[in-house]
Amino acid sequence: MKKIVVFGALGVLLLGGGGAAAFMMMSGSEAEEKAKAEQAALEQSASREPIYMRMEGLTAPIIRANRIRHYIFLNVSLEMVDNSAREEAMKLRPRLHDAFLREFYSRSVTDKDGKGTIDFESIKRRLVKQAANVLGEDKVLDVLVTRAIRGAS
Repeated sequence: MKKIVVFGALGVLLLGGGGAAAFMMMSGSEAEEKAKAEQAALEQSASREPIYMRMEGLTAPIIRANRIRHYIFLNVSLEMVDNSAREEAMKLRPRLHDAFLREFYSRSVTDKDGKGTIDFESIKRRLVKQAANVLGEDKVLDVLVTRAIRGAS
């Protein structure tokens, strides 16, 4: 009788352990498949050709003591998500240009340190935000400043 109970308990433990191991292996494969799918999506996005739309002729004031001291002339390119986003942006280029100029004239484009250096990171962030306001979220990946010339005083 003791042997039957011992073998029965041992059998239950083996079946329970085998079931738990099977469950862990099954759930692990789902997580593994999900990770592989995410990796494939990242590789696909990294391997695609970037799509750009050029915006030329932006003028930003350099303001000191509430007066415009200089101008900076900028050319920027918008890195778009896909061709359809680029086509939509091409149609709305005048609105983008207007939004960018309004942003430049609403706040200074220089660093807050008072030296008058151009804060390109701030410019990029601000223009991405304005592009999202005009085109909608997730259409513009980045803004690249391709040319910046400081005008004479």
